[in-house]
Amino acid sequence: AYDQALYNAVSRTLERRPNTTFELVAVTPATGGAARVALNSNKARRNAEKVLRSLQRMGLPPERIAISAQTSKSAQTNEVHLYLN
Repeated sequence: AYDQALYNAVSRTLERRPNTTFELVAVTPATGGAARVALNSNKARRNAEKVLRSLQRMGLPPERIAISAQTSKSAQTNEVHLYLN
């Protein structure tokens, strides 16, 4: 459901800044105890990997995408953030 919006955003970015690299961040809520955070971290990471595969299918070379993970006290659910470098 996010592919078209992701494609549009990345395409516009690359038109304006052709050498841009991207950072893909799997964000996990920091609530619910260690076991819940670990479970959510794995889910968030899998979601980020799906977005990574979508970006690669769009033709973005893997060397232009960094992937990382973090927990957030403000996150209510697993999220995937895409940042420009």
